[in-house]
Amino acid sequence: MSVEYCAYPFLKEKSHLCDYEIATDRLASMLSVARHHIRHIPQEDLLQLMEMIYHANGSIRGACAIGEAELKKLNTFYARYHIEMDRFVLPDGCIGASHLHVLRAEVKAVIRIMHQIQCEGKPVEAILFDFMNLLSNTFFMMCLYENAQDGIREREFISRSYV
Repeated sequence: MSVEYCAYPFLKEKSHLCDYEIATDRLASMLSVARHHIRHIPQEDLLQLMEMIYHANGSIRGACAIGEAELKKLNTFYARYHIEMDRFVLPDGCIGASHLHVLRAEVKAVIRIMHQIQCEGKPVEAILFDFMNLLSNTFFMMCLYENAQDGIREREFISRSYV
């Protein structure tokens, strides 16, 4: 098959590995769109996250490119944007925070795919799970930060399912 007729060579795989790679590619692409709407987080921080996501993209099929340095950097971002929150909130607020909420949720979908890959017998490094869980939580902190900087109060969500 000619290269112009092949969007990605692994699309016909039966495993979830290709799904993971597509999901992380989508995540990085969604972050690229979000960058244009996020007003209070430096573009350099967002670009560093995008690069880390792309390193994570090939970290199951190839060598794991996420190490302690990436985890430490991500922890720095988490701490930088940390806002204490002791209740559930709606995924609402300014446009930047709304994009960040979508990213947070997308990372959870990536984690589910990683678990499925592991269930299929392909090893997934523990640090990659740590990275993705921390990434989701970092996006959440960024949501809260973006809203706070815009003067928007979080809207509490009280579930009727878990009373």
